[in-house]
Amino acid sequence: MNRRDLAKELTTTFDPPLSFRDADATLKFVFDEIGKKLVGGDEVSIPGFGRWKVRQTAAGMRRNPQTQEMIKVPASQKVRFYPATALKAEVAGGRGGRRAPRAARK
Repeated sequence: MNRRDLAKELTTTFDPPLSFRDADATLKFVFDEIGKKLVGGDEVSIPGFGRWKVRQTAAGMRRNPQTQEMIKVPASQKVRFYPATALKAEVAGGRGGRRAPRAARK
């Protein structure tokens, strides 16, 4: 699913329905705001869905797999997504987000 598909879904969700242009503009705004917060180093959290966090990676020496030459890799920042427990449970088949009691696991 991409932003265009999501905007199409959004147009039929509300009563009265949103226009495709309004739905797409809304999604673009939401994604731009998430991006701005991440660029600023903030964490973005949506309960029940997940959170995005900027993670620092250390500089170091890495091996080029083609030439086996060691190369210096600079430190950088990566965006990491951590899915919420509810989302993980839903994707796994609705098993629920909590572990079974100890007696039931045996």
